[in-house]
Formats: sequence, structure tokens, C-alpha cells
Amino acid sequence: MVYVMSVKIIHVVIVLYLLIGIETISVQIQATPSEGILGQTSLQLRCNYTTVTGEYVTGLDLQAKINGQFKNIATFYTPNVPLNATLTTNGNYLSNRVTLTNPTDSFTNCASMQFSKINCEDETEYMCQVAYAGSGGSTNADSGVANIIVKGNPEQPDSVPSYVPSHGIEEGNNVVFTCTGNVGKPEGKFRWVRYRRYSDGVTIQETPYESETTTGTVMPGTCTFNGTSSLTLKMEEADNNAVVRCQVVYQGVPQELYKQTEPINVYYSVRNVQVTQDSTNPTFSEGAGPITLTCASDGNPTVTDYTWHKESNISVSLGTGPTYVINNVVVNETDNYLCVAQNSFNGQIFNMNNSKHIQIDFTTTTSTTIPTTMIETTSTNHKTSSTEKEKDSLTVVNSMLIAVVVVLTVLQLAEMTGLYILHKKGIVQFKIGKKETLYADVKSDNTQVHVYSTMNRAEDSGNSNYYNEIH
Repeated sequence: MVYVMSVKIIHVVIVLYLLIGIETISVQIQATPSEGILGQTSLQLRCNYTTVTGEYVTGLDLQAKINGQFKNIATFYTPNVPLNATLTTNGNYLSNRVTLTNPTDSFTNCASMQFSKINCEDETEYMCQVAYAGSGGSTNADSGVANIIVKGNPEQPDSVPSYVPSHGIEEGNNVVFTCTGNVGKPEGKFRWVRYRRYSDGVTIQETPYESETTTGTVMPGTCTFNGTSSLTLKMEEADNNAVVRCQVVYQGVPQELYKQTEPINVYYSVRNVQVTQDSTNPTFSEGAGPITLTCASDGNPTVTDYTWHKESNISVSLGTGPTYVINNVVVNETDNYLCVAQNSFNGQIFNMNNSKHIQIDFTTTTSTTIPTTMIETTSTNHKTSSTEKEKDSLTVVNSMLIAVVVVLTVLQLAEMTGLYILHKKGIVQFKIGKKETLYADVKSDNTQVHVYSTMNRAEDSGNSNYYNEIH
């Protein structure tokens, strides 16, 4: 029973196949590669088909989706028809940049379109349609759909990044940098990098800025994007001599496509003023050789204006230039020596100063360093010794004076005592006035006369203190 039903079903299927007909031709389309690069490139579209005995291909069309509809852009012929493949009216946009090749085999073969140049309009969907005849009559068979993706390589930025303000930039200014150029298709972007550098070009610091947005618009006549990006930086002292780079990033990969500014000149006021001396000595002795002081600073423009002063008399200029020499090394030149450094830009003047203390002491007879406590003790002992010596000297002088007075007094008393004794013995008599009194001399008459005349001379001279000289 079951066997009979199975036979009946098979017969029904055979009858249906005979009535409807069976499509046995196979058609495929392939783009190799599937991505085309704008410009000179190589891309091929291939329409492959396979037939069986009893069926033969009468024609083949390559279709492209234009304005939302599939339209024939090229027609190919089989070996049975001795005609060259041609572009249709809808495919005229491909003129001079594609090569068409007919199938060469009636059973398993392909028609192809070889691109020599890719344009933006080549990005679309493609399909092959094969016309063939078989036991069921003439019919068509369609392939699936193949896509061509058109890419556009990015290019160098149009120019070096522009920036505003473009000159007279000061520390603290906000500067806006702008970069434009072809960022490719699909749309790429710009990244920014700041390179802080020494004046000789050696990089100190590299700072990328990845999050700055890039606005893209499709460039006329092409499907690539023209990008524009901006970066705002607040300039600092360290940005003097820096360069700012605008670099293309395409499909997430930084490209060797960039342009950068020339070194940027950033003005900043004078700072870091330092005064140094040519010797490490903490102090100098009177009469020492010249002392050279040097002033250094930082600033842009470079500082060349230096003025020297003593801190005790700031109104008087000692000299100008980065160095000052103290030639007169004496004690009263001890002072704080002040260096004033100055620069100017954009109509403004800036200055800063620093100083160095120079200590000049009296010349010493020995170069041996004596501890302070020893110096103080020695000085105290020296003062004590000097005082004692002065006292001793005064004592000696006083003693000598007293001795002289005593001697003179003794001599005077002795002479007076002697005269008194002579007078008592009647040897000498004193005479006051010019009385003709003779006094006796027990030994000699001459003595009497001599004493008399001597006393008279004393009286005549008016000196009552005179006493008679004893001969």
C-alpha cells in the first residue's frame, strides 16, 4: 500500500517539472578587490555563469544601481555572436577607463570589466543578468549583488597650520591654530602635536592632542572629505621655540602626512636673575686682587641690559653690562652689590634684580685661621697686658719725680743747715740793706769782704731770697 503511494507521488513531481521547466544555469558576480582606490587603480568585475547540455547563453548584461535602480551599463556577447562587448548609454560614464571582455566558452566562462581608474560614482551595487535558451524556451538568470567600495587616500594638509595672533605672542596669550586639507574617504581626521624644543631644535617634550574635532565636507568633484580642525593653546615660557604639528589620521592610523609651524616666538619677561663672583671666598682682605661679579638671567627677548648698584646707594649706577669688577678692594667697599636686569617687548619694560654680598676685612699679618673664641681671649689678654704696662710706666715716672723733688729738697735743707751752723760759729753774718757792717772772719779777712759784697749784690738785684755765697 505504501509502495503504491510513493510511486504515484514521484510521477506527480515529474509531471510538474515537465510543465514548469527547471532553471539549471548558474550565475555569479564578483568584484576583485571589493575596494577601489580613487585614481589610478586596478579593480575587476567578473560575471561567471555555468550551463548544461541543451541550454545556451544568448547574451549577458552587467547592471549597476544608478539612482536607486539597476540599469544596464555594458553588454557582452557569447562566442556564437561575433560582436565586441560595448558600454550602453547608461554606462557612458565609464568611457576610457574600463576594458570589456566577452565570454570565450559556451558552457563555463565569464565576462569581465577591468577598471583602469576608479571614480567616486563607481561606488555602488552591481549585478549580472544572463539570457539563455533551453527546453523551456528563452529566459533570464540573475546573479547576486556585488558592492564596490571606493576609498580616497588622504593628502598632506593644505599648508602649515595658521595661528592667531601670528606675531607678538606673549606668555599667557591664547593662540588658536587651524589646519585644513584632504582627510580622505572614508573621512579621516587631524591630530595635533606640540613639540617643546630647545633653540637648537632638540625636543624637550612631545604632547599629542587627540580629542580635537575635525569637521569634514565632501570636496566638489570628488567624494573625499576636506577636513578642518582647530587647537587652542595658552602659551607659556616653555613654548618659546616650540612647533605645533597638524597630522592626518586615516582609518585610525596616524599617517606620515603632516605639516608644522616654524618655531614660535613667545615673549616673556626677565626672570631667574643670578649674581655670582669669580671666587668662592666668603670674605676678602684689603688689597686683594680685583673681584669680578657676573650677572645672568633668562628672558625673551634675551636680556642684554644690566645695571650695577650698591644697595646702600641704589640711586648711583656703578656700571653696565653683565660683569662688574671691584678694583678698589678696601673695607669701605663692603656692601650688597645689586644687579638689575631688564628686557622689553610690545611697548612694555620689565626688570628684576638680585644681589651679592661682598665682605672686605682689614688685612691680617697671618693667614692662619684662629677660632673666634681664641681671638676674643687673646684680645682681652692683650688689653690687660697693655693696661698693666701703662700703670707700671706711670709708677716709675712718678717715683723718679718724687726722688728728684726729695733730692732737691734735701740739698736745699742741707745748704740752709750749713749756713746756719756757720752763722752760729760766727763765720757768717747776713746783712740786710747797705749798712757798712763788717762781719768777722776768724780765718781770713778776705772772706769777710767777699761775703759782704755778695750780699750787697743780692740786695741790689731786689731778690731778698738770695743768700750769700760762701767762698
